[in-house]
Amino acid sequence: MRFLARALIWLGASAGLLLAGFAVFAALELVASVASRGELPGPVQRDALGLVYSAIATQALLPELLLAFASWLALARLVPALELSGRALAIALPLVAALWFPVVGRYWFHVWSPGGPRDYAMTMLLVAGGAALALLVPRALSAALGPGCFAPRRDHGIVDSDE
Repeated sequence: MRFLARALIWLGASAGLLLAGFAVFAALELVASVASRGELPGPVQRDALGLVYSAIATQALLPELLLAFASWLALARLVPALELSGRALAIALPLVAALWFPVVGRYWFHVWSPGGPRDYAMTMLLVAGGAALALLVPRALSAALGPGCFAPRRDHGIVDSDE
């Protein structure tokens, strides 16, 4: 039961952090646009921006986060050494997120069409990197979510009851 509670807390904190980070990023982009144009977007442009930002969140960021999260929980059970080391966690979790980006980009991210390899790489960095960072920060800040909390615990060949 503790495993499920920890996983749900980790997912909720990560999703909240990812969406908050995206809101800050989008606001900074909007400020830069307003500074260069000298005026706020009109009502139609604001509505369009809202739709685009919502689509990015629901078609790219959240699916990327969910796939990386679920994959990591499975991987932590199969290869506990990755989960037990903070360094391995910091390296492997972004790689897991990056591996999911082609699937997310192809099957969910309908509002995006890459303009070339550079565009693809930058979008992958923002989406997969954002999801990975959102998953890593709660693990770094909370002792309850620290490295090893999702690895199977074994004592003398018996699985702990909280698993």
